Amino acid sequence: MPLTYDEYSCLKDFSVLYSGGLDSVAVAIYLGLVCQGRAHLLTYEHRYGAFFNEWSRRHNADLDRVLGPNAYEHHLIDLTAVWNEVGFKKMIRDALHYRGHWVCCLGCQQSMAAHTILHSLENNVTNAFICSSVGGEYAVMSMGVTRQKNIENYARYGIRYNAPLLDLGINKNEERRILKEHDVEPGWGRRRSHQGFQPICVLGFQHALDIVVDFHTTYPPDRVGAFLDDKFEIMDRVIRAALQAKGHDPDQLIDRNLAKYDQEEADLATFRASRPRN
Repeated sequence: MPLTYDEYSCLKDFSVLYSGGLDSVAVAIYLGLVCQGRAHLLTYEHRYGAFFNEWSRRHNADLDRVLGPNAYEHHLIDLTAVWNEVGFKKMIRDALHYRGHWVCCLGCQQSMAAHTILHSLENNVTNAFICSSVGGEYAVMSMGVTRQKNIENYARYGIRYNAPLLDLGINKNEERRILKEHDVEPGWGRRRSHQGFQPICVLGFQHALDIVVDFHTTYPPDRVGAFLDDKFEIMDRVIRAALQAKGHDPDQLIDRNLAKYDQEEADLATFRASRPRN
């Protein structure tokens, strides 16, 4: 279920799918100031047209000042090998089978999800935040079916999956206000279009019109759901193989995460019960 802002104070370590742009910096700051633990900022790059990846570090000095240098860690991660396994090499086949170009970006996101789950299990991180924002819910990565299926899949590993900006109703203007409130430069933006400091993905330019003129296609929930179910099986194999290659027992790490997840759920229940009733 969506959390209120004060309920996030019951959560400990969390990861952010972090580009260094407006949305992800707003999430890192807004949630970093309320959650108890350490923020793991995960920036993904690939070898198929991802440029200026170091731009994602543009706000690290700001994060040092606002959150403190020990409150977060920022990782730049090569996504290529996992994306190949999850779907890039099968992208044309998937596009024909699921009848849509959206398999490209959604497949990339699910590759990021596989990496995020792997990182979370290794580091006992029980929360993963994506940075979808109000106004972009139509995008295949932010659709209700995508979010719900990811919630269920992450939970299998003892990870709570949230889209805080959507849950809290925060739009682009509010994000800019949050950054300016902490003297952080948000970059130039108008309406949903925002030119911040994040890396550039050439493949992602297929969605440029969605942002500039609010022209976008719709995506069939049934096919999106089937695509995700297919990828979840591949992701699990990739995650387990990677953990085993590092000498870990995947089930032990999952049990460790589930125990921490359950404790946070108990803390949330106690917090909610302590609220004054109107």
